[in-house]
Amino acid sequence: MKTTTLIVLFLSTIVAMAQDRLTANESRFYTNKIPNKEIEIKLSGKNDGGDSDLLNAKIASLSKSGGGIIHIKKGNYYLIDVVLHSNIHIKIDKDVMIEPYFDKNAKKVGNNIFEVGKEFLVENVAITNADEDNENQATWFSANFPKGDYRMKIITGCNVRNFKFSGFKITDSYTPFSCIALNLPDSGDRNEVAFQGIVKNILLINSHVGYGVIQIQAGKSILCKNLEGVGGVTMRVETGSGETGKENVLTVDDIVGRNIKIKDGDAAVNVSPHRVDQGRVDVEGIIAVNSSFAVQIAGGFKDKKETGVDNIGTFDSRSYIGDITVTGGKGAQVKSKDFIYFDCIERKEMETKCQNPDFESTPGRSIGVIRTNATLASGCKNGSDGGCYEINIGKITKTNSDFLMSSNYTYKNMGINGCDKTKVERNADCLKNPSKGKGKKHGETKAKENNKEVKKGKKNNKTL
Repeated sequence: MKTTTLIVLFLSTIVAMAQDRLTANESRFYTNKIPNKEIEIKLSGKNDGGDSDLLNAKIASLSKSGGGIIHIKKGNYYLIDVVLHSNIHIKIDKDVMIEPYFDKNAKKVGNNIFEVGKEFLVENVAITNADEDNENQATWFSANFPKGDYRMKIITGCNVRNFKFSGFKITDSYTPFSCIALNLPDSGDRNEVAFQGIVKNILLINSHVGYGVIQIQAGKSILCKNLEGVGGVTMRVETGSGETGKENVLTVDDIVGRNIKIKDGDAAVNVSPHRVDQGRVDVEGIIAVNSSFAVQIAGGFKDKKETGVDNIGTFDSRSYIGDITVTGGKGAQVKSKDFIYFDCIERKEMETKCQNPDFESTPGRSIGVIRTNATLASGCKNGSDGGCYEINIGKITKTNSDFLMSSNYTYKNMGINGCDKTKVERNADCLKNPSKGKGKKHGETKAKENNKEVKKGKKNNKTL
């Protein structure tokens, strides 16, 4: 009788855990409330800023008259700081290529193609390919971020309700910033974060190791689906911005990820709370190929921002990450802090190798599946060692054994000690970091004014 009771209780616990998962039904995150009134806009394609002005005027006018759909037809266009208003859907043809416009007379390079809710509330908006919801990449529009020393996002979302961003391919050139950022609005109000939205069907190529398709600093009830990165970290749920860390007020909750892929990068998913106690994350269908890790789970910590709140952050213990499929191999973007897992001979090889074009990672081989310093098993101790938390980990499938670490979990105390610490020089034939050079042209020179910001960004994005 006692045995039967124990079995029933065990099975009930399993069922309860399964039922407690966050659901991924798209209807829970976005409802199309935009009027079905479509207008076509004729942009010039000139690299003079005029198309951004024209599109901004059309958006404001259409929104004021009740909203509708703005259709951008085939062509190459240069855009910057396009501000969305409520009840607007921008549909973009598959034969459209968008690049950032750099104003040579501007004091500072703009860093958004599209801006949504930074200064005021925006509701019921979408930026999608014309063949909306089609998962075939041939139907998606394209964006290109050319080589240069600047920081750029295709979309910044802040105080926005009921939104959809989908259906595009981005070719980056290892520039800083994730392509989509959800962050606090200019007001800094924690009650005005992105709420109920879908980000899906996006491919990013040539990503900087520290960034990726999306970074969520502030957002609630967000579905990320069918996101793929070549390089970087595809989906970052990291609350390390200076403003977010000033108060221990939850800015991230009900974040759902499905079908998140990485190839030749750092990881598919990274969660890092920094100073703030955050809510639930539920990600499954993770695929990592030839990358340092599939998943990175960082314990909370007090970053170097002097204005940060006196708190060490965590994520809700009901969070879940599972259905992880990993293939190890060469081509990973390995950060120098992860060299500790290589033996002394291979570590020296990594230290002398040429860096990747992001100048923050080195080409190497896959290290493991999950890297964490947040759990008790990893040696985490609340306090000076960080904010500790446990989240539920689901099924892990390795398709081969080409990993540095045999265990599914990589902890800092697994690093190899005793290697020669003599500083070595990288190969003299390596590319030089353009941000350290002189005589750069605009798109390189103009963004020189942002170099201090870039350095701050590197500190701000510190994770485990």
